[in-house]
Formats: sequence, C-alpha cells, structure tokens
Amino acid sequence: MEQGAGIVRAMLGFSRDSGREPALCDINEVVQDTLKLLGDRFLREVQVHSKPTPGLPGVLAAKDFIQQILLNFIFNGAESMESGKQIQLSSYAITELPADLVLLPVPASRYVAVSVEDSGCGIPAENLPRIFEPFFTTKALSSRRGTGLGLSMAYELAKKLGAGLAVASVVGQGSTFTLILPVRELTKP
Repeated sequence: MEQGAGIVRAMLGFSRDSGREPALCDINEVVQDTLKLLGDRFLREVQVHSKPTPGLPGVLAAKDFIQQILLNFIFNGAESMESGKQIQLSSYAITELPADLVLLPVPASRYVAVSVEDSGCGIPAENLPRIFEPFFTTKALSSRRGTGLGLSMAYELAKKLGAGLAVASVVGQGSTFTLILPVRELTKP
C-alpha cells in the first residue's frame, strides 16, 4: 500500500518537491519492488526478466521516483511490441558514461545503471530527439492511444534525482532506456 502511495505521489508531484528525503537505496531491491507493482494481468501478457548484478553500491535517491521512471520505461516497451512481449531489466555499475546520453547525470566517480530493454518496433532516428518532450507521442496515429506524458515525466524525475538517461534504439529490433544514478559518497558530519 505504501509503495502504491509513493508511486501516486511521484506521478502527481514530479514538478514540485515530493516532501520525501532521499534515502540510500539498493537498486536491485528497488527493481524487484517495481516488478511487484506490475500485477498479474500485465505479467500474463508480458514476460519481464531481471538480470541484477550483485553487490552494487547504494544510491542516494527517492525510491518512488526511480520506480516511476522504470514503470514508464516498462509500459512504453510493452506497448511497442505486438507479440512475444519480453522485457529485460538489467542493473550494473559503470564508471564511464555512455555515448547515447539524453540527460547528463551529476558528476560522480561511479554510477549504478538500470536498463530496460524491449524487442519492440524501435524508434525512428528522426523521433529520438523528441521522445522526452511533453505531449510528443507516436501513438496518436495507432490503435494505442498515448498522451505523450510518460517519458517527459520520467525525464523530469531523473533531473530531480540528478540522474542521467540514455536511449539506444534500432527500428525493427527494439529499444533500451537506461537510468544512470550517481553513487554519492556519504560524508560524516
């Protein structure tokens, strides 16, 4: 119940302060808790796999913001696939930022990343620069109706976290959206 309330707070309050202090998060636990929010009906239609890297450093962040970003990536991936819907979430550590960044994270010596990979239709190169714009949607002309707010909300939440975002996509092969969280060293008072 508390997790659901946190997601609703994130959805409704991404443009203002959430009122929650960031806490040290184990990203693998956050991913598993996010998968529990998907529900049986969604999981009957989409196979979601998790590939965690054990022993990742903790990240200082608002858990509900991370969950909302991942849920947006998962739902967009699911909507991009017609059949055999499979999504893989991978968590891992990085020290160098990828070339396909659309949002630069705050500087850090190391980062924890979570990638959401689908095997959907992919995103045409001419649309990639616009996918995080509010109200931009490629679903307007399809049977799936979209508002164009999901990815723009994910972008704003990532900015609030000081996180980065990367997108890689090949038309006809799928897309990978990556959330990059800085590992901030805790200082003692």
